Parts: sequence; structure tokens; C-alpha cells
Amino acid sequence: MKLNVGRIGKAHGILGEATIEVRTDEAENRFAIGAVLETESHGLITVASARVHNGILLLGFEGIEDRNAIEKLRNELLYTEVDIDAPGIDEDDYHVLQLVGCKAFLVDGDEFGIVTDVLNLPG
Repeated sequence: MKLNVGRIGKAHGILGEATIEVRTDEAENRFAIGAVLETESHGLITVASARVHNGILLLGFEGIEDRNAIEKLRNELLYTEVDIDAPGIDEDDYHVLQLVGCKAFLVDGDEFGIVTDVLNLPG
């Protein structure tokens, strides 16, 4: 299953780093140096550097060494492959994407509708 783990934001500095909008609760693993992520229009990219600056994750990628190059990736979504049937995953665990298409019910048991999207908003 392809899982959206982030979005590339604006360039930071002149060395090809970018801010990352994190969309995962496992940022340390998903964005570790050497992690391979998939983008929709630029294919696979490998994390070359990762650091937090003023509470914002900054990533650098192999082969992207200046501000102009990283700006071309601005707003690209970052994906990783996950095996939802992997051993060791508790049957009560789920990925938010798995909720899309599920029926939603009110407390009294009446059907409310079908989940079409899950928004991860601050607050």
C-alpha cells in the first residue's frame, strides 16, 4: 500500500533543503537518512539529510544540491510503501488511508455516511 507521509514545502537556504509538511506519526523512520520516497512527477528520491529547525523538518535529497532544484519539487507529495499485513502489526492498528471508503455510524447506530477523506489538521 502506498502511504502519503508528507509534502515538500518551500526551499530553505541555498543548499537544496526544503521544509516538509509531515503527514505521518513515524517521521523519524520515514524520513531517516537513506530513506527512499516516491513522488508523483519526479519518481524516487533518497533522503540525504534531515534536521529540525525551529520545529520544522528540513530534508535534503541526493542529487538536489541547490535552491532552484528543490523549488521544482515544491508541493510534491511524498509516498512510501507499507505492508499492512506485515507480521507484528496489531490487528487493532490501522493506517488512516484504510478508513476511506468505510461506513461511518452515529453513536445510536444509525449510518451517517461513507468516509471520503481524512484531514490531519493542527489543533
